Amino acid sequence: MLHYVEKGQGPAIVFVHAFPLDHSMWEPQAAFFSDRYHVIMPDILGFAGSEQVLPWTIQQMGDELLALLDRLRVQRCTLVGLSIGGYISLPFAAKHPERIDKLVLAHTRARADNETEREGRSQMVAALQQSGIEILPDRMLPRLLGPKASQELRERLRHTILKASPNAAIFAVTAMRNRTDATPLLSQLSCPTLVIAGEGDAILKVEDCRQMAAAIPNSQCVVISNAGHLSNLEEPEQFNRALENFL
Repeated sequence: MLHYVEKGQGPAIVFVHAFPLDHSMWEPQAAFFSDRYHVIMPDILGFAGSEQVLPWTIQQMGDELLALLDRLRVQRCTLVGLSIGGYISLPFAAKHPERIDKLVLAHTRARADNETEREGRSQMVAALQQSGIEILPDRMLPRLLGPKASQELRERLRHTILKASPNAAIFAVTAMRNRTDATPLLSQLSCPTLVIAGEGDAILKVEDCRQMAAAIPNSQCVVISNAGHLSNLEEPEQFNRALENFL
């Protein structure tokens, strides 16, 4: 069962975090929305309180998310997924449209990894197996954060990353590497969808996000300025305003 943190009452918003972080990355959103929404922040399998001793797939993580909604008696929600959170949220919304009011896909893509990306994931798994979680901050932070991100934020995320176990990171990287192409699902989405991109995202180009939004019937795309891959932390006011306008 997934560990989660919840705050507030009202319509439910479920925030699914990025790799290799945990639910705490959504604190700026919880503070902003919990006075009028039921904010639910689960931890992906293996991270923070969501213990996991076996490898898992994106599909299995979706099943765990459904079980959590059932446990909390949340019939419908706005689902917000960032990066790997988007990899989880997109197929979930396509498979369970009756549970989704609105969908937010932030800093994520629908297609599967190409061969170069798969090889990069495999190399990261090998490095984690050999050297442990200590290798991750220096590898990930330059890609996760834009150049204007504060040193305080960099250190906070470094601390969060180092709290994860090597196996948690290995299982998550493997799940990302092995995920299937979700591009055919974009045209099937029936809920209003917001795609969020970062102007300075080193992992996902703005144009890629715009193309994904164009393939979704009832969608819009917002670009967060002065932000890298974690716009909700780098520019929380812009991110919160974009989400609030969408809601």
